[in-house]
Amino acid sequence: MSQNRNKANGKPGKFSSAKPTRAAGVPPKHSVKPSSQRPTSQRFSRGSGGPQKLDPQKLTKNQRWVVGNHAVLEILKVRPKSVVKAFFQQGWQSLHLQNDIYNKTKSLGIQIEEKSRGFLDQIYMNHQGCILLAEGRPEFNEDQLTNPSQLVFLDGIEDPHNLGAICRTAWLLNVHGIFIPADRAVDITPTVHKVACGGVEHVPVSLETQFKNPIERFKELGYWVFGLSHKAEKNIFECQFPKQIVWCIGAEDKGLRSTTEKLCDDLVSIPQISASASYNASVATAMALSEGYRQHRYATSYR
Repeated sequence: MSQNRNKANGKPGKFSSAKPTRAAGVPPKHSVKPSSQRPTSQRFSRGSGGPQKLDPQKLTKNQRWVVGNHAVLEILKVRPKSVVKAFFQQGWQSLHLQNDIYNKTKSLGIQIEEKSRGFLDQIYMNHQGCILLAEGRPEFNEDQLTNPSQLVFLDGIEDPHNLGAICRTAWLLNVHGIFIPADRAVDITPTVHKVACGGVEHVPVSLETQFKNPIERFKELGYWVFGLSHKAEKNIFECQFPKQIVWCIGAEDKGLRSTTEKLCDDLVSIPQISASASYNASVATAMALSEGYRQHRYATSYR
């Protein structure tokens, strides 16, 4: 964070290099050094010693807040070296699971600070008494792909609860990667961490400026690409799926964009009794992943 410039008389301005003159016999005024006087702004740079309001949106791109007891325990279990600091609410001893979390954090040598509830509330309201500051996140590695495997492309999911639920399901169904747009879509947030209950630490969530290149690459590797759409003529229970699947899931209200549909080898639907309603995005994803996972040991080819 860059420090604010000092201001003369409370206003920014240009300073002349010429020395001011004064009438003879007039004593010199005491000069005021703005840098050594009271702050001219209520904002403080990091490490200044002034009050700091922690805002998840102001972290560096490499940092994230991990909240929720299950999410905290999972990152301490599988990625403890990524944890920079742990904040515990004062009185944590009386909170559910916090004794176990505190002891685990302390045993790992992670820096711990006890703060007021209000301090933690500034970061995330429903924190359950502990928040971790972590750096980095799981990264997708093509070399770690296996056969069978499933990948997910989320075409503009904006609800963090949906992304969190998808991360949780993806973890439990052994998905190797989730891909999301770099803009107009939710990324990993404290809410995503809490809803995912640790899934964020197991399934890489990668930002893509566009889907065409990565999807074409997966096709080259033998993957078939299926898009969930109400316009499909067949549903997921009528198909024999391959062992390597890319699922494309549309946004909550708009579904798949036409550009993403064109990248799919086929469109499939999920049965429902009402054409005027639709499944929640995370529920639809879970049903598709579950069916793909169920068929993995039996499917040999799509055609």
